[in-house]
Amino acid sequence: MGERSDALRVCMVVHAYYEGDARVRRYAESLAVLGHRVEVLALRARDKPKREQLRGVEVHRLPLSRRRGGTLRYLFEYLWFTLLCGIVLTWRCRRYDVVHVHNMPDFLVFAGLLPRLLGRAVVLDVHDLMPEVYCSKFKTSVRHPGIWPIRVQEWLSHRFASACVFATERFRSEAVARGTVREGDSIACMNAADTTLFDAKRHPWRGPEDPARFSLLYLGTVSHRHGVDQCVRVLPLAAQRIPGIRLVIHCKLAEAEGKPLQELKDLAAELGVAERVEIGPPLLLQDVPAAMSRSSVGVFTPHQDVHIDMALSLKVPEFVAMGVPVVAVRTSIMQSLFRDDEVLLFEDGDHQRFADHLVHLFEDPDAGRAMAERAGRFTRERSWDNEFAGYVRLLERLTGRAVGAAPAAS
Repeated sequence: MGERSDALRVCMVVHAYYEGDARVRRYAESLAVLGHRVEVLALRARDKPKREQLRGVEVHRLPLSRRRGGTLRYLFEYLWFTLLCGIVLTWRCRRYDVVHVHNMPDFLVFAGLLPRLLGRAVVLDVHDLMPEVYCSKFKTSVRHPGIWPIRVQEWLSHRFASACVFATERFRSEAVARGTVREGDSIACMNAADTTLFDAKRHPWRGPEDPARFSLLYLGTVSHRHGVDQCVRVLPLAAQRIPGIRLVIHCKLAEAEGKPLQELKDLAAELGVAERVEIGPPLLLQDVPAAMSRSSVGVFTPHQDVHIDMALSLKVPEFVAMGVPVVAVRTSIMQSLFRDDEVLLFEDGDHQRFADHLVHLFEDPDAGRAMAERAGRFTRERSWDNEFAGYVRLLERLTGRAVGAAPAAS
């Protein structure tokens, strides 16, 4: 669809690399397909141009790249990026009808101060609840005094926004309960697999090319809290029954994960399974479906904490959409979204149970295939079209204009 006469002008703002953030890309590309004009302000990787047109979306990359570090490094990046975006949005304040800001951080929403004062809609998209994330990252209690400044900025940011969109209903209900956002000013728009890309018909699940091989696939951030160590620790237990077992890891940001990756390699060597761990480069989004189709099992194994318990990794819906069996840590969000016969769950740290699940899938591949087919119920019920429809209705309410379809010709 070309640009329409009543097109909205939308600016997406995200402290991330646009091409690697599936949630932001889905919003932007879905709006562009409807004929709206979408621009994005994002971080700039070293090998990327300052400006680029991607699938109908104008991407502007600001002069800042992402690096892992402690609190001060995060704070510097967040403040500097907020300032840069604030300058751009102030200069272009009359250009946009909607400014859609993605956390983290929450206070990035204040980059849209002048557009908000001029009556534009400023939406804050809460991918994760910041207080819980910081408790998880720095292993502290939600009641720790150091968390209170994060709670204050969360409250101010949520209240400043015209409306808030949350990545899960659990996040939304938690925010409403603690009074940071009003019920009527919030919706949940879940991370759903992009079935135009994660299409099991185009990339049918076949498993490894070598029939003797049994591959566990981990995709995403490598850190202790994400629990990749559990995938290494299960290998010596499962190898007794699965001689060809391998763990394949494609990390999210290779340049930022040197220390966690080395710790993982050291653990594998200590357990005598170094030859069973294969670490590949980060994958482009369009290459992920093919990698999934060549795996035996998709794994989601974070260590349980206040954030992990309510956060859903996008990789789980993507594995499910591809028809790949999933083995995951038991969290409240997983239990609320999936039935007992759709995924295999184990308690955090119960590596023997983890191994038992893998052996079951290895010895009875038909059972794994049937389980994955039942899990397809989640993809049908939680399709991106259904989730995006709620977002469209929100924009229509905030702008008073038709968003979902162009008006009929008179």
